[in-house]
Amino acid sequence: MDYNTLPVDFPTFGIEHNLYLIVCLLIWIIFAFIGRNFLNKSQQQKVAIYLAVFTIFQEIIFDIFQIYIKDFNIQQDLSLHMCGISLFLSSYALWKKNQTAFELSYFWGFAGALQGMLTPDPARWPYGEISIFWSFMSHGIIILNVVWLIWVDGMRCRKGSLLNTFLVTNAAVFIIGIINNLLGENANYWFICEKPGGDSPFLVGEWPYYLFTFEIAAFVVMLIIYLPMWFVVDRSLKGTLPLSETT
Repeated sequence: MDYNTLPVDFPTFGIEHNLYLIVCLLIWIIFAFIGRNFLNKSQQQKVAIYLAVFTIFQEIIFDIFQIYIKDFNIQQDLSLHMCGISLFLSSYALWKKNQTAFELSYFWGFAGALQGMLTPDPARWPYGEISIFWSFMSHGIIILNVVWLIWVDGMRCRKGSLLNTFLVTNAAVFIIGIINNLLGENANYWFICEKPGGDSPFLVGEWPYYLFTFEIAAFVVMLIIYLPMWFVVDRSLKGTLPLSETT
């Protein structure tokens, strides 16, 4: 079978898209609800480790699949996109309860992975239904990991985490830009060199102008994402909401 010729008809917020979103939402809620209310601390930690292992395992399996069909391209298929890095960060946060890894996963997960699910780019799905399923699984598991860390492990973002994450994100863009340059003209990790497809409202104009509009939009989205954490942490500092970890 030639996987690269499989057609993809996936309208944004069409029936299939909505079904994927509903299933992912249910998994996030049910998984976290069971973990918080029906598992003891030891069981919660075991599930967190299982989640971390599965997160890395599914990424490796997809790479092996691409290598097997001789379609793995180092310029396009390394885990260097924001969501690819978030997979490893969220896994590390689940394993070690590392605060920095959690905060990056929180912002990058809800700003990046969630956007990738809401406004997907079918042009990046060369293997038909296989690509669709794996895309939603890999993006969805980032959100699942973050939801677990918040709802079950009780982790919260520190004050100042918004600015720290924004600075780290821009530093990462600089580093990834260098990597793109080293890998060659077809490398486009973090979509620095070429505008991605999809129906994202944050990508205005063509290269390089969309980079500036996306920079502004990214900060605004991160600010919106940060507001619930700011409110919770502020209340916790007043002693009205105990947290398992805020530092």
